[in-house]
Amino acid sequence: MKKYLLLGFAVCLSVGLISWGVTGHRTIGEIAERHLSPEAKTAVDKLLGHETMAEASTWADEIRSANPETGAWHFINVPLGLSFADFETQVKSAAGTNVYKALLNAEYTLKDSKSNQRQQVEALKFIIHFVGDMHQPMHVSRAEDKGGNSIQLTFNGEDTNLHALWDSKLLDHEGLSYDKLADKYDHATPEQITKWQSDPIIIWAWESYQISTVLYGEVNNDGSTKLDKDYYDAHIGVVESRIEKAGIRLAGLLNAIYDTPTAAK
Repeated sequence: MKKYLLLGFAVCLSVGLISWGVTGHRTIGEIAERHLSPEAKTAVDKLLGHETMAEASTWADEIRSANPETGAWHFINVPLGLSFADFETQVKSAAGTNVYKALLNAEYTLKDSKSNQRQQVEALKFIIHFVGDMHQPMHVSRAEDKGGNSIQLTFNGEDTNLHALWDSKLLDHEGLSYDKLADKYDHATPEQITKWQSDPIIIWAWESYQISTVLYGEVNNDGSTKLDKDYYDAHIGVVESRIEKAGIRLAGLLNAIYDTPTAAK
């Protein structure tokens, strides 16, 4: 799918399906912007204008209510228990557009010299968001429970669900703004940066799939699961790792695009 619809802005967020929440996505955008090459930073600034990558990171969620056809672009539905080979086959051959395909489509549009500026702006905003989505474990999960949305539980005595817990509840428990979270999370070594940015995109999704498989096994489907600080302490490191990797890989993807001579400038 080469072309994107020229999407308008809407202010409503899609309740219950917003990956990482505003804080998580903006943290990823902030980390990524800190790791852009000078060429990529110039190109990104030209497209976004006065908007930062952190601010642009939630646009793809903000337009979903007015553009429901984009909803499936934010996740991957697969059954549990797949080998990597089977997982890769199912992701790449799935009917319709999942987040893996949507990210590749947006990358193609951004690099295509025939794309106009509005298409490039929207493609860039989709890329910023979809890289974050792919690193949220519950966005690479099962269809039958809507990525954990229908698995009810309590966290610190409040009713929620498995998806929402990983979208925002654990991160909100940190009690920090996105820029402070970026300061806290952005500590990758040069060796880690090189490794993470060299991993193919399908690996990003596979990592999330492996994590979501574990998360499913830790909760009940009958609403009886009660989680507290112990769960937070055991899992916040995973949240940090996924957000940090997403930011580093997003920067690497954009650096590669704008280091390519045929990339749209």
